[in-house]
Amino acid sequence: MRASISKPPFLAQASSHCSRIVLAQLVVSCCFAFGCSTGSKPKMEAPPAPIAKTEDSAPQVAKLPPPELHQVQEAVKRVFKEAAIVDSSQRPAFVAGDFNGDLSEDIAVILKPAPEKLSDLNEEYPAWILRDPFGTSEARSPRLRVAATDVLLAVIHGYGAEGWRDPQATQTYLLKNAAGSAMERHAGKEFVTVNQGKKLPTLRGDLIGEVLAGKSGYLYYSGATYSWYDPKTFTDESEPRRSHGSADRKMQK
Repeated sequence: MRASISKPPFLAQASSHCSRIVLAQLVVSCCFAFGCSTGSKPKMEAPPAPIAKTEDSAPQVAKLPPPELHQVQEAVKRVFKEAAIVDSSQRPAFVAGDFNGDLSEDIAVILKPAPEKLSDLNEEYPAWILRDPFGTSEARSPRLRVAATDVLLAVIHGYGAEGWRDPQATQTYLLKNAAGSAMERHAGKEFVTVNQGKKLPTLRGDLIGEVLAGKSGYLYYSGATYSWYDPKTFTDESEPRRSHGSADRKMQK
């Protein structure tokens, strides 16, 4: 039998040292291969989600206290000087709302001419826009004039957060044949929702509901003037405009 030859001590120690080095290298290789870090990788923060625009976050008309008679009288005097006064015999004589849809509160007020200042209401270049919602828009028509017996509806458009109360609020539509009874504001968005499925005009703001010549209807701002909307007779805004008399005759047929 061949006798076993034992390794010298220094060779055994060197072999053991090499084994430990190989084992350490193997562990390091495994760590890199499988992700040796026991901690999780840092997460990238996602960008914040966009905030959905709701009705509450949309621009709103500034909430103002209800109009008082002396405030309305001041606004009327600012625009018309002494040429027209509030017709206090009407109930109500005025109503507030954002009628032209610019997010500033307007005031619609029933006026009567001051007889001694009638010429001021009929000056060639007035500070207001005189219109008849039932009249013709033809260029050849005679210039619209105010009579001493007219009952008028003025819509004073607001300016900024203070609306029609602001001293700079002077843009005004003066409407003939448009002052009715039971005048009230109707919110434009609510009106569209309630009358969904019906033929409606293009609404830019609130409406003025009233009873005019025994018929219920609504005044609304159509962009260049105020127009009349009767749910029973409305067809389309592109329809040629008629005079007040011809409209009445058609409805009576």
